[in-house]
Amino acid sequence: MMSHVVIGIITRKNSVNQTEFLLVSSKRDFGEFSGRYYPPGGHLEDGEDEQTALIREIKEETGLDVMPVKRIAETAADVKDQTTYWWLCDIQGGELHFQKDELADAGWFTAEVTKRLPLWPMVEKVFTEHNLWKP
Repeated sequence: MMSHVVIGIITRKNSVNQTEFLLVSSKRDFGEFSGRYYPPGGHLEDGEDEQTALIREIKEETGLDVMPVKRIAETAADVKDQTTYWWLCDIQGGELHFQKDELADAGWFTAEVTKRLPLWPMVEKVFTEHNLWKP
């Protein structure tokens, strides 16, 4: 059975005007991918559209209110039988506090730091192909 996941790429500018990405890492065991970082998101529930799922999942995981702006990619996932939809999102409000029972870490990372983090392979691919690391 194919599952569908939405991912929200959320950015902000830091005090020196560098773009930072919100990335999280899961406590779940994903084998070789355990502990790797990715933008927040989650599974679509039955009958739910991508934007609704993104808003719900990101609020649950991070406490942030987001507005999905544009879908930039649809890819296979790093795990079997999963399609991932990648969205650019704007923050509308809320405070970053991550769900400690599900997530090991969450934070804002500059492009330079992000490139050095252990990322899921598809995260690296999408960020590279869509020039997200460019200032």
